[in-house]
Amino acid sequence: MKPKAEATTVPLAVIGIDIGKEVFHLVGFAADGKIAFRRRIKRLALKDVFEKLPPCIVGMEACLSAHFVSRTLRALGHEPPIVPAIYVKPFVKGQKNDYNDAEAIAEAALRLIAHSERLKAFIARRSHP
Repeated sequence: MKPKAEATTVPLAVIGIDIGKEVFHLVGFAADGKIAFRRRIKRLALKDVFEKLPPCIVGMEACLSAHFVSRTLRALGHEPPIVPAIYVKPFVKGQKNDYNDAEAIAEAALRLIAHSERLKAFIARRSHP
C-alpha cells in the first residue's frame, strides 16, 4: 500500500480540478507557475484532501456537480471559480486526458480571476471621481 499523501508545503497559487463521476483529478500550481502536484482523488475524499491544503484558487469546469463542489470548497476557505467549458478549451495542451484538462482549467481560472479583478478596479475608478 502507498503511504498517505502529506499536506503540501509549497505555497499554492491555483489548483485545477477535473470533476468526474467517481474520481477527481487535481493539478496544483505554485506561485512561480510550475506544477507543484498532480493527484487523483475519490469523490468522498475531496473534503479531507482540501482541508490539508492552504487556501487558494480552485478552478473547476462548469458541470452538474460543480456548484456542490464549489460550496464545499468555499466552506473550507478556498476561492472556487466555476469556469465555462468554452473558456477552458483554448488552454488544453497535448492529448485530451484528465490531468491535461485539470491543468487547462487552472490556467483558465487564473485568467478569469485576473480579468474580473481588473473589471472591478475599473468600475471602482469610474464610480469615484
